[in-house]
Amino acid sequence: MQRVALSYEDGHVSESFGNAKEFRLYDIEYGKIIRQQSVKVSQDWYQSIAEYLVGQETDVVICGQIGRGARSTFAGAGVKVYGGVTGDADKTMKDFLDGSLVFNPMAGMT
Repeated sequence: MQRVALSYEDGHVSESFGNAKEFRLYDIEYGKIIRQQSVKVSQDWYQSIAEYLVGQETDVVICGQIGRGARSTFAGAGVKVYGGVTGDADKTMKDFLDGSLVFNPMAGMT
């Protein structure tokens, strides 16, 4: 099984990992979503969301812009980051599952 975390806002990929108000966690098995849950982010723990996602055994993070601190946390835990993603969340997950997700590996690295 693989767990994917997607930064989520109003049906779309949130523009910024650090400012996301919600994350969708998808459990994937054999290329299909078998479970989905939402995690709301409160202002008092937004800085620790990367550690939280690592603790939830997340394998992949899909988001808009993402800073060096979160990237470093994910890299240290072996979590793959697909940054610079925009658009509809459902389509994004479909694209991820079929291997056609467009992302920017340098998103937030300026």
